[in-house]
Amino acid sequence: MKDKNFAGNSESAIDFLGKKWNYECMGCAISNGDIKIPGGIIYEGKHTLLGADPIIPIPGFLIVNVKRHVNSFSQLDKEERYEIVNVISYAEKALKELHITEEVTLVQEERSKHLHVWIFPNYKWMTEKFGKGIKYLRDISEYAKKNVNENNIKEILNTIEKIRKYFEEQAFGDTYQKL
Repeated sequence: MKDKNFAGNSESAIDFLGKKWNYECMGCAISNGDIKIPGGIIYEGKHTLLGADPIIPIPGFLIVNVKRHVNSFSQLDKEERYEIVNVISYAEKALKELHITEEVTLVQEERSKHLHVWIFPNYKWMTEKFGKGIKYLRDISEYAKKNVNENNIKEILNTIEKIRKYFEEQAFGDTYQKL
């Protein structure tokens, strides 16, 4: 059963820059270029895309999106699984080596209609304000949306560029596809 209140299952959204999107499937719309996410795609592989979360304005909050319309890891073939794990690994490594965050939380739920993985950075302010653990991610996300400002947006866009450069220089070398 489709949960309309769950991220990505609604048919419209407003990104953190204030642009409204309409779509049937957010993951497919991003994958085929119908939706341009803020800061653009950081990395595009044969089966995956990496970008900043377009809705929740937190620097370093990344989404790995599978291009093919599936909603479960069990539906991926071997090549897709290999690529998504590599992208997650390099993205997490970039966040830590670039000193964006020291710790992340990975999240994937099958309630979403399109497979994507959250790479959620854990910051000191989050723990101080909400506590630690996955149960606080929704509260943190809502807080970030309600308190976004121009400085946050600049920091997010700068973080995207740092991670993009990391991928260009280190993560995938000659296989990196610059967009």
